[in-house]
Amino acid sequence: MKLPTPDNPAASPVWENYVVAQAAHAALRIVPPYAHAVGVEVNGKRVAPVVQVPLEAPERDGDIEGIAGDLQELLGPAAVVHTRIDVRPVCTLSADDGVRWFFATRP
Repeated sequence: MKLPTPDNPAASPVWENYVVAQAAHAALRIVPPYAHAVGVEVNGKRVAPVVQVPLEAPERDGDIEGIAGDLQELLGPAAVVHTRIDVRPVCTLSADDGVRWFFATRP
C-alpha cells in the first residue's frame, strides 16, 4: 500500500485530511486532562500538533510529546513533525487560524 505524501496525495483525497485523521489517532486516550483543545497545523511536509493549554499547565508534558511522536511514526518520513503549544486563559478556536481542530473542551 502506498501512503499519501504532500507531493503525491493521490492515495488520499487530500494530504491535510490524511494528516488530521492520523493526528486524531495519535491523540487517542492521551490528550492531557487540562488541555483546552487539540488540533493539527499542516504546511506541506511540516506538520505540527497544536495543543491549547491554560496558563497553569506544566511546562513539559509526556502526553503532548507522545502525540507528536506517535504522529511522526504514523506519517513516517513523508513529514517533519514538531509540536506547538498555545498558552491561553480559555479555549479559543477559529476557522481562520490555520489549525484543523479535532478536540475541544466544553465551556
